[in-house]
Amino acid sequence: MRLCVCGSSIMLMWMLRVLLFLAAVQLSGADCPKSCVCHVPAEVHCTFRYLTALPDHFPAAVERINLGYNSITTLGENDFTGFTKLKLLLLHSNTIHSVEDRAFQDLTSLQVLKMSHNKLKEINKETFKGLDRLLKLYIDHNQIEFIHPEALYGLTNLQLINLESNHLQQLHPDTFITMRHSQVFKVSSVRTIHLSDNLLTTLPADIFSGCYQLENIFLHANPWKCDCHLRWLSVWTQRNTGVLKCKRDRSYPKGQLCPVCANPASRNRRLTLLYNDAFSCSKPWIESHLKKKNITLEEGDFTPVYPKDFIAPLGSIQLNLTDHFHRDASLSCTVQRPTAFENPTQTIEEEEGNNVTMLTTHVTTYLVCNIDYEHIQQLWGVLTAYSDSPLRLERGLMLARTPEMVYRYSQVKEEDEGTDPNIEAEMKASPAWLLQGEVSLQLDRTSTTFSTLHIKYQSEVNLRLEKNPPRKDRYAWTTIKQDNQTKTEHAVITGGVAQLSCHTKGEPKPSMEWILPDGSRVRAPYFSQDRRIIITAEGELSLRGAVPSDTGLYWCITTNYLDADILMFRLTVLSPDVEEMEVNGLHLSVSLGDSLVLDCTSSGSPEGSVSWILPDHSILDRSEGNKRFMKMEH
Repeated sequence: MRLCVCGSSIMLMWMLRVLLFLAAVQLSGADCPKSCVCHVPAEVHCTFRYLTALPDHFPAAVERINLGYNSITTLGENDFTGFTKLKLLLLHSNTIHSVEDRAFQDLTSLQVLKMSHNKLKEINKETFKGLDRLLKLYIDHNQIEFIHPEALYGLTNLQLINLESNHLQQLHPDTFITMRHSQVFKVSSVRTIHLSDNLLTTLPADIFSGCYQLENIFLHANPWKCDCHLRWLSVWTQRNTGVLKCKRDRSYPKGQLCPVCANPASRNRRLTLLYNDAFSCSKPWIESHLKKKNITLEEGDFTPVYPKDFIAPLGSIQLNLTDHFHRDASLSCTVQRPTAFENPTQTIEEEEGNNVTMLTTHVTTYLVCNIDYEHIQQLWGVLTAYSDSPLRLERGLMLARTPEMVYRYSQVKEEDEGTDPNIEAEMKASPAWLLQGEVSLQLDRTSTTFSTLHIKYQSEVNLRLEKNPPRKDRYAWTTIKQDNQTKTEHAVITGGVAQLSCHTKGEPKPSMEWILPDGSRVRAPYFSQDRRIIITAEGELSLRGAVPSDTGLYWCITTNYLDADILMFRLTVLSPDVEEMEVNGLHLSVSLGDSLVLDCTSSGSPEGSVSWILPDHSILDRSEGNKRFMKMEH
């Protein structure tokens, strides 16, 4: 009897296995794309299938798809519609060159996206739109030349981005930002960044300023120019010890590949081993043994120009101060944009069932307040006591909510002061986050004049970061396109023509200005009265009939008033006619038909541009070999 029961159990188990097998076979046939394999309902494997497009009939509950090693060329907006449970998507080793905007918008559960070894050239603003839960993004070994500054915005869980082995030569400072509050507070969730094996020679000084959680960055195999423009990186790596990593590889000395300098002054020296003062800039200099005397071309007096000079102020503050003597001081001030933040910390708080990212940071900026000369005495009596130490004000009663919030502030009593605090203030500000629980105001006597007060503003700011910014939140960006062939040093002979190219990108469309050597500012498009200088709307500056006074610096500025970029050109105008006594080089003789080598070895940081003016008055910009030009006579 027991044997019969046991035999029946074995038979039932065997039939159950057969049914499960038949169900799996049916699934792989009916709910699995043609030419793919579906061993389990949540996985689809389609590698090495010569696919040129995404197949149909994916299982509804699919969580992992491998489409690697095919011939897919494009991804459409509707290719992944309905794949809301997908967590892993492998598209590596295809020939994808085009991804439509919002192609991944339905992949709300995706955690890993691998698009390595394809042919992408640009990453647009909405290429990765909707990937809210993405943790790792692999777009290495493509042909990427441009990344939109908002491409990663909203990817608030992103921890790793691999951009190794692309064609990057320029990055915007906001490239890795994933969250922000207005145009001021920007934060990145990224912990690991791979930028190795690109064509980068430098990086913007604030490109990692919002990457407070950054743990690993790889920069090796780039042609870095270790001059004054990259000095900030040396300071940054010292403050963030251990973040800049070397690649471990036994085939390299000491078993690792590290970022090294490519410029002659520091060639093949590791960035992390250079002292700060090694990242320096110097004027180009022709070796002394090749000339009789030193000649320096005067560029005239000029004031350095910075992008921040062309960005609109952050906002405004109105202050009504009163002391115990009933002296009143009313100020209306513009608020400059903060350039740095101290001790930033991020916390996650729960709000109405959702996780909200909060940013706490110490902000320092300046108020610039225009005043009348007659008003200065009254103001001075209130503020002069607070130039050595700040006036601390604590927020109290809200006096008005609309149209703008107004708060009453009272002076905070200092522990070492025996007298009671006596300053009260009514404060109104835009943006409203300036009205923090406690603010400090300190008169800057060194910058203050009879007509303008400069006051340092400091406060600890608490803000909620938005991954989906409100419509009223304005964001703008602009950049001047540069690559490793961008020419900023130009030479022209008297009467010749010079062409300076300054091409821009940005949203909204930026305006363009130029500052000429005489200090005048002109907006493109522009025509000088004598028609010698013509500037097109596309950024081309043409100078005709050059004269020696045209020598100097030409600044190209692009701005949309929330962001700005600058590119400086140097133009040298030389006379082709040189008297015998003015010859500064060596006198050389050669027999007819022999070769002649003219040496013009030079030094400088960045490396100087060498130009030759030939006897026929033509200009040769590119010398051959090591700054040498060889002329053959036949």
